[in-house]
Amino acid sequence: MNTPKTEDQIIDHILTYDPEDSTTALKSSSPQPAFMAPRTLPTIPWPKGKIPIPKPLSKKPDANNKLPNADILVVTWTVAEALALSDVLTPGYRSKTDWYIYAHNWKKEFKPIIKKGAPALIEDRLGLWFKTQIGDKSIICLKSELHLARDGAKLPVCEYWQQIIAETNPSIVITTGTAGGIGSNIVLGDVVASKTVKFDCQRTFKKSSFAQSEYTCKKNISLKEISYANKNLMGVTLDRLPALKREPKIIIRPLTADKKIDVVTTDFFAFDDSRDHFGLQELGTAVEMGDAALGLVCQNLGTKAPAWIAVRNASDPQIDGTLSYKQQVEMAGRIYEKYGYWTTINSAIACWSIIAS
Repeated sequence: MNTPKTEDQIIDHILTYDPEDSTTALKSSSPQPAFMAPRTLPTIPWPKGKIPIPKPLSKKPDANNKLPNADILVVTWTVAEALALSDVLTPGYRSKTDWYIYAHNWKKEFKPIIKKGAPALIEDRLGLWFKTQIGDKSIICLKSELHLARDGAKLPVCEYWQQIIAETNPSIVITTGTAGGIGSNIVLGDVVASKTVKFDCQRTFKKSSFAQSEYTCKKNISLKEISYANKNLMGVTLDRLPALKREPKIIIRPLTADKKIDVVTTDFFAFDDSRDHFGLQELGTAVEMGDAALGLVCQNLGTKAPAWIAVRNASDPQIDGTLSYKQQVEMAGRIYEKYGYWTTINSAIACWSIIAS
């Protein structure tokens, strides 16, 4: 693949890069060494009674069916993210080959309003899903094909959130996946777990009423298993990451030099650099392209909204601001290719810690 030349191409590369398919890599990328292959997941030392147990259906469901009910809904967004989530939460049932197609209302309500060229139109579906269980809690894991920054001005991802929340009727919704770390104190593989998300829209939604809005989930979500995960589980990916100044951890409160742990949603591909080119450093600790849409939808649902949280791993650390923009984009892309899957294992572990709490 050549270096992306437009913002849509940059976003699409992040969304569709497959760590098991070298043809989806950037032209400037080096081949992945064998030990970095996504099929060599280290053993995760889950505590007894809280091991993820996949729940395959006896019969493959019709793609047009509604999603079943579940206690927890976990939604992720890219090919690499879904692969990591499946290896952790639905072990033995991989997103690319074993998860079920989800297309309820796709052709009638969603497909007609999506911008030409968006990934969902290429896949011709809303997503992929699978059911799993942790303790006594049932979980739907869903890989979305809809994306705020690619689907166009009609914002179909908000209607999508409404639909999947209504169908699954969860007590907690988790939106999870890769992100750019904001600030020099965030290391590759850190996970930000935040109940506050905010928009920083500069493109399609710049003039929208929500363009700079902030949302906070005020419903209780227990995080008591996060300390266990930080101590016992987060180290499983260390030998797949470069040398770091400290071990990655799940962050639920500000680091020493960081004022906020908010997740920032942009409607374009933004990342933090040492010169703060995109002005992100006063906004939060992780930047991605979708989570604030969940906050917007849950605000509109009012008392009917489930509890929700954004769980985002730093698949790119702060970039060197002395590089040219093209060099920074290429570097961010190469880092994502090499470490996106492995850092998302950390996000999936963080999701486990929330579900198991």
